[in-house]
Formats: sequence, structure tokens, C-alpha cells
Amino acid sequence: MELMQYLSTIGATMLRWFLVNDLTKEEFLKIRAYRETLTLKDFGSRLDKQLEEIKNYFDTFSEEDLLTKEIELPWKEKMILGTAIINCPIKWLATYRMELFLYLKINGKPEISTKEAWQLLA
Repeated sequence: MELMQYLSTIGATMLRWFLVNDLTKEEFLKIRAYRETLTLKDFGSRLDKQLEEIKNYFDTFSEEDLLTKEIELPWKEKMILGTAIINCPIKWLATYRMELFLYLKINGKPEISTKEAWQLLA
């Protein structure tokens, strides 16, 4: 459940960190509280909501910003926005998606294959 909670927020949360930079301790507590209300039933809708948030963030910067805007990661490392997006939310979402796939496979879903790990299922 913790993995699903993380998957349902981390992409949009990091883009918010990079682009709005308004994440205080209180805001992180709100995000954590929101994560904790996740259920199996609403996991898909939470992912859809996060995708909309990510799309909205992507509408706020230019290609030039991707190549030149310097941001600071939570651990104080500085990085160009495009590189930060790839090295943080994109890598994390892909990695945690695969981890969820492996958990499902190990815990009683032997019928799923690598195809299901990467294809969008309707």
C-alpha cells in the first residue's frame, strides 16, 4: 500500500517542488495525509488525477526552461530542470511501477507478464 501511495503522488509533488517551490513541512504533512487515504479502489483515479496535475505543470514552462532553468532538489543539489525531471520523477515513477509489477507477480498474479508491466491497460 505504501508503494501505491507513493506512486500516486510523487510525480506531481516533485514537479511542484521544482516549479512552485512552496512545499513547507505543513504541505508535506498534507500530502502524506492525502496519501494515507488511498484505497485499492481509488488507486486508478488517483493516478489519473496525478497525470492531470503533471500535464498542468508541464504547461507552465518552456523548452528553454528545460534546457537552462536551474532548480534545487530537496537534498540541495542544483540541476537543470529537464535533467531534474528525468532524474527524479520520471525515473522514480518508472522504477516504482516496475516494483509494483514485481510485487503483484510475486504475490499471486503469475498470469501477468512483462507486457503488463509497460503497457497501459484499459
